[in-house]
Amino acid sequence: MQDYWQYIIPAVSTIIVAIITSVTTIAGVYLKERYFPTLKQQKLSTIKSTCYIELDKICASIKDIVKANIVYIAYFHNGGHFINGVAMDKYTVVGEDYDADRKSVKRKFKDVLVNNFPYLFHDLLVRNRHYVKSTLTQAMEDKSYKEDLEHRGMKSAYTFLIKDPVKDIPIGFISLEYAIENGFNETDEKYIWKKQNTIAKLLNMNK
Repeated sequence: MQDYWQYIIPAVSTIIVAIITSVTTIAGVYLKERYFPTLKQQKLSTIKSTCYIELDKICASIKDIVKANIVYIAYFHNGGHFINGVAMDKYTVVGEDYDADRKSVKRKFKDVLVNNFPYLFHDLLVRNRHYVKSTLTQAMEDKSYKEDLEHRGMKSAYTFLIKDPVKDIPIGFISLEYAIENGFNETDEKYIWKKQNTIAKLLNMNK
């Protein structure tokens, strides 16, 4: 009987160790993918670089038409997860044009959390647009957005949602900013919407 247990105990121990090792490995892989997802490898190509150039050109064209000081285009993307597993919604500026006395916003608005400016993006989703006609006189609930505009010397801003024309889902936005109050002529909205599908196509090429 003693000889029997002499062989059984090591065998059982080996099985238990194997089970624990397997469970630990599986748990490790799950936690890694949950909280530290593998990033897709970026593949820079002439298609993408051409896309970025075209977005800059569109910004320049619109800026000339609506006489803005800054025009930029951004696209929405995922940004990992919070510790509780909730997905982060972010945006990044991928096209812009601005006056010689202004600074680029591409560096500033990179991987920015959407909840930094909640009222701005709520308005975009509900009304397809968000107007700040005057940071000086307009009552603004979105104080952080007002502070950002004022910090950069902008007194009015007009933002328009860009949707995928096929799936009808938000994929980005275009923003026009002015160093004066009431800078945008609302009748010029037609120039923005005219470019929407072209912008959407270029943003989709960025994936």
